[in-house]
Amino acid sequence: DGWAAEKIFGPKAAHGLTFDDIVFLPALQAADVQQGRMAARFSKNISLKMPFVATPGRTVCEERMAVQMALMGGIGVIHCEQDVQEQAAMVRKVKEHQTAFILNPATLGPRATLQSAEQLMDRVGCSCLPITENGRMGGKLMGLLTRRDVDAAEDAWPKSTLVTEVMVQDVVTASEPVTYSEAQVVMKQGKVGKLPVINSERELVALICRGDNRRADAYPDATRDPNTQLMVAAAIPVDEQKIGDGLGWDRAAAVVDAGADALMVVVDDGVTEVTLDFVKRLKATYLTTDIVVGHVQSVRCAEALCKADCDGVIVGAPVDNMFVAPSTSATGGHADATALYQIAKLVRVSFGAPVCLDGGVRSPADVVKAFCLGATCVAPREMLARTIDSPGEFVYQGGARVKLRPPRGARDAPELPTEGAQVVDGGSVADLLPFLVDRARAGFSALGLKGLGDVHPALSSGALRFEVHR
Repeated sequence: DGWAAEKIFGPKAAHGLTFDDIVFLPALQAADVQQGRMAARFSKNISLKMPFVATPGRTVCEERMAVQMALMGGIGVIHCEQDVQEQAAMVRKVKEHQTAFILNPATLGPRATLQSAEQLMDRVGCSCLPITENGRMGGKLMGLLTRRDVDAAEDAWPKSTLVTEVMVQDVVTASEPVTYSEAQVVMKQGKVGKLPVINSERELVALICRGDNRRADAYPDATRDPNTQLMVAAAIPVDEQKIGDGLGWDRAAAVVDAGADALMVVVDDGVTEVTLDFVKRLKATYLTTDIVVGHVQSVRCAEALCKADCDGVIVGAPVDNMFVAPSTSATGGHADATALYQIAKLVRVSFGAPVCLDGGVRSPADVVKAFCLGATCVAPREMLARTIDSPGEFVYQGGARVKLRPPRGARDAPELPTEGAQVVDGGSVADLLPFLVDRARAGFSALGLKGLGDVHPALSSGALRFEVHR
């Protein structure tokens, strides 16, 4: 019964279809669906434990959203509707969150005072400062100054006392190279909570904190890099004339230097030869940084970008404002189901690159449909914008808790959304993503599939059956 995907989406299909036009026919339900794997790829070299992405948008993804997405097993793309320095600072905050190896800790020199140490601890929110000969990372380690040392010296020593009078000089250290597991053994044997990592010249290489380790252990599925830092992507516009703060190349250099694991080249205005050249230059320059491109709405554009060696494609309409009435189509008025199927088939089969659907995902049923049409991961933009982790503040309006419209500039103030475009409180990302995973597994079970890994083979073989309702 029903039709295979190639029958209704293939080259002989007479009409394009939207998500609302298609229905999946149920099959014999699969057992043990709760154990089905939901791992996916965001790009060729970045794997996710939860196949969800927070794509860039002024009302969707800044550092708080990116942190929560990575902790839950997804990934966030920090938007570029801001200054280069602000975006780079957000990337840096994500990379420094609950990391086992702090690669750029705050440091002080031997001439610093207790007052300056206390002010620095308060400003950066840390409880331990390495003291180095030159006062910078990479300097020769002299000792450690902790918040406990500062508090203990508060009554006995004046604020002008040098940190060298109070710091711990007999410091337990680890020498590079050292793994996370080896460092844990050293900390346990030395009964210390802070462990500096030094090189053969006793120069500071990294700092490990037990508290961050314990908090990190609470998120075993978190998306982390080899240094156990959370992974994050950043959006890069090809042409920034409308933003007015320099070239996209300068922004790319800044966010990569801040630690971005992937760059999303924004092609909302279309794909041109300039776009393709920009992608090629990024790939040639940043060899260890994945390049994904979006939003793509046609097979021809997707093919050209893949030939330019991009590491992933994001399908959908340009990111719009969450405070206007949402579009019913993921591809900006196009036949979104047909577009997703055809682009995903080309990109996955011919180029081995992942495909993410962004936009048009308004319910858990749309999430299941996106995966069953070929998406590798999904960006539930509208649902993420309603969470407490997205940018903006909540107020009560008409008996409902709604989000203020974020300011467009530094001098602007947040505004109440217009009637009919309120963004109502949708809880937290920590609650939303497990719910979507649970509903997706239930949907896969109804289709006779055990997990996300079974979806695309069933789509290609024709085991997934469709009906068209127009």
